[in-house]
Amino acid sequence: MAQHVTVKGLVIRETDFGDNDRYITVLTEEMGKIEVLCRGIRRKKGRLAGAVRLFCYSELTLFSGRRYTLSDAELDTTFWHITENIEHYALCCYFAELVNQTVEAEQKMEGLLPLFLRALYALDKQNRQIEVVKAAFELRFAAMMGYQPELNGCGACGETECDTWSFLLENGALMCHDCRKRVGGTYFSVPQGVLDAMRYIISCPGKKLFAFAVSEQTAQQLGTICERYLLYHLDLHCKTLDFYHSLFQLG
Repeated sequence: MAQHVTVKGLVIRETDFGDNDRYITVLTEEMGKIEVLCRGIRRKKGRLAGAVRLFCYSELTLFSGRRYTLSDAELDTTFWHITENIEHYALCCYFAELVNQTVEAEQKMEGLLPLFLRALYALDKQNRQIEVVKAAFELRFAAMMGYQPELNGCGACGETECDTWSFLLENGALMCHDCRKRVGGTYFSVPQGVLDAMRYIISCPGKKLFAFAVSEQTAQQLGTICERYLLYHLDLHCKTLDFYHSLFQLG
C-alpha cells in the first residue's frame, strides 16, 4: 500500500532525469541505501532543492509507491565547504562510489551512515589530515564488509612480539619476520606507527575514529595499505579514486 514515510539520510549521488527531474541516492540508517525521484527539483529554488543536494543530510518525507518520490525535505546538516576544496570533494566522491558499488539497494548496514557523516565532519568542520580520514574510512569500511584484518599477532605462528611486522594482503594478517620467509603472498612492511594506527582504527569507538594524527610518512604508508587492502577484497576499481590521486600528482 502506498504511504508517506519520513527518514533522515545523506545524499550520496545525484542523477539528472528528463528536463527537470533528478534521482538522488540516499544513505539512511533505517532503510539502507534508497533511490528517490525528485520531480521538478531542477527548476525549483529554495528550501526543498537546497535540502537534497550532494552531501546534504536532511529529513525527507517520501511517497512510497512503486518507487520513492520526494514529497518534502528539511535540511539538517550541510557539508557545503566540502565542495569548495577539490581534494576533500574528490575524496568524498570516492567514499560515495565505494558505497554505491558495494551496498545493495535497501541493504541495512549498521554504522555505515554514521561513518560517512563523521568522515564529512572531520574534513568539513575539523580539517583533519585528509590521508588519515581516507585510510580510517577504508579500513573501517573493509571491516564492515566482512574483511576485518587480524592485527593481534602473527597469523601463522601466533607470535605477538616482533621487530619487523609485515601485513599480508590476501588474508589481512600480520606475519612475523620468520613466517614471511615461508608464506607466499603480497606483503607490506608495517612499522610500529602504522600498526598502532591500524589497531586504533579497527578498535576505537566510532566517535573517535578520525581523532588522531600521524606523521606524513606514516600517513602515506597507512594510506597505501588500507587502500590496497580494501580494493583487493572488494575487487573494485573506482574512477573517483583515480581522480583523487591525480590531484596530488599535479600538485
